[in-house]
Amino acid sequence: MTYTTQCPNCQTRFKVNDSQLAAANGLVRCGRCSHVFKAPDHFVITRPEPAPALAAPPARDPMDDFELEVPDFDPQAQQGDVQILPDPVAAQQPRAAAAPVQAEAPPPRQEDVEAFQRALSEAMQNRHVSTPIGNPFDDPEPPPAPAQPEVFGSRRRAEAAHAEEVPPAHVEFDEPLFTDADAVEEEAARTHKPAGPWLNGLLAALAVIGALFLAAQLVYINRTRIAAEVPESRPTLEHLCRALDCEVPWPTDIALIRTEWSELAFVPDYPNLIQLSATLKNHAQYPQAYPMLEVTLKDSDDQVLIRKVFAPKEYLKPDDLKLNRFNANSEVKVTMRLDAGKVHAMGYSLYWFYP
Repeated sequence: MTYTTQCPNCQTRFKVNDSQLAAANGLVRCGRCSHVFKAPDHFVITRPEPAPALAAPPARDPMDDFELEVPDFDPQAQQGDVQILPDPVAAQQPRAAAAPVQAEAPPPRQEDVEAFQRALSEAMQNRHVSTPIGNPFDDPEPPPAPAQPEVFGSRRRAEAAHAEEVPPAHVEFDEPLFTDADAVEEEAARTHKPAGPWLNGLLAALAVIGALFLAAQLVYINRTRIAAEVPESRPTLEHLCRALDCEVPWPTDIALIRTEWSELAFVPDYPNLIQLSATLKNHAQYPQAYPMLEVTLKDSDDQVLIRKVFAPKEYLKPDDLKLNRFNANSEVKVTMRLDAGKVHAMGYSLYWFYP
């Protein structure tokens, strides 16, 4: 159903229907002054006019034809077609005939024409920046109406223009999903025959031999450390090394061999002889090889006078040398006599090392 409502701000009348009223709970925006108001509170009840004597069409109120959006036309080009709004009070008076009413209509005033032209120009300038009619209170979105009047035409046209700008999605494939090469590979996979059991057994045997060879290589490289950590394995490692023409050396951790006590003294009745006494201890938990000994004689200014290196057979006793190893947590007594000649030594130092 169609109703006539009037803007309370500019007194402009326009028609609304039920779908427009339900869109925003009766709130509408005036197409002339953009004022938002509730249309049902400003309905205008029009009284039916008596039928004219002549068959002329009834006069229409220009205020009733004003829509929410300004039609597309140039006010300057159609200045002569502008209609002048009649006086609402005069339009409600009964008329005897159409001819006398038209004859008594007052001529249009120049200031009314100019005011209307200014209003149309402002509406034309603001029509593209005005916000389309919506719900100002952020109410839940109403159900879609089957048809929307021209009052919502701006939104429809904007959505249609946006839909035209977005190009349709087009999926392009760089390469075909299935080529002739794929068909050849699939055919080769179908015609491929599995290897026989003898080939699998041969590959397994080669893998086992490779693993054993790698384990033997690791044992050969780390034979000294293995014999030190597991003393029970030394006889077996020595037996294997005799077959391979190698030996299992003793560990050489010089950090675990320290001098517990030492003394340098002159031999009585022999002014050129000096006697070196020292106690050497192996702090390791496994036997080690005997280290080399470097003896340095110094003067009172700590300057080196004589420096000499001695092998284990030169500073060990015969019984200790027969063992050919420095047992774990054991001590060795070192006693040596040195001919210093005419050098008068006032100090000395001992340095143990492995070559």
